[in-house]
Amino acid sequence: MAVQKHYAGTQLRELRGRLGLTQKLFAERLGVSLPYLNQMENNNRPVSAGVVLALAREFGFDVTELTSGEEIRLASDMREALADPVLSGSQPGVADLRMVAANAPSVARALLDLHAAYRRAQDRLASFDEALGRAGSTASPWEEVRDFFHYCDNYIDAIDRAAEGFARRAGAGG
Repeated sequence: MAVQKHYAGTQLRELRGRLGLTQKLFAERLGVSLPYLNQMENNNRPVSAGVVLALAREFGFDVTELTSGEEIRLASDMREALADPVLSGSQPGVADLRMVAANAPSVARALLDLHAAYRRAQDRLASFDEALGRAGSTASPWEEVRDFFHYCDNYIDAIDRAAEGFARRAGAGG
C-alpha cells in the first residue's frame, strides 16, 4: 500500500508563529535544516515521519491536526461558492482550489464569508421585494415614472396649461 504524502506548510507556519520561534530555531528543534523546513512550510516538500515525531515530542503537537481534512472541506466549499451564477467566469480547477486551501486558508475562509454575506444580502433583498409586493422582474418606482413620461411624450395638458397661466401672471406683475 502506498504511503500518502502529506503537505502541512500552513500548520507548520501557524505552530511556529504561536510558539514565537524563528525558522532557524524551529528547524533546530525539529532536527532538520533551515532550507528543508522552508520547503515544508511552503508545501514544496511533504512532512516526513521524523518531523511528525519531532513535532509531537518537542512541542506536544497533536498529529491528528495534520489530517483534519479542513483543506478538502475548504476546497469543496470554495468550488460550491464559485459555482454561483453571479461568478459566471471560468471555474478554477480542483488542484488550484486545494492549493489555496492549503497555502492560504484565511483567504479561502474570507472568500467563503464574502459569498455567504452576498447570499444573505440577496435573501434580504428578495424578502424586501416580497414585502413590497413586487416580483423581482417588476419595474422600480423611478422606472415607472420614467416610462410614464416617456409614453406621454413628456406632455401633460393640465400641467402645461397651469404653467402657462403661472407664467402670464408672473410676467404681468413683475
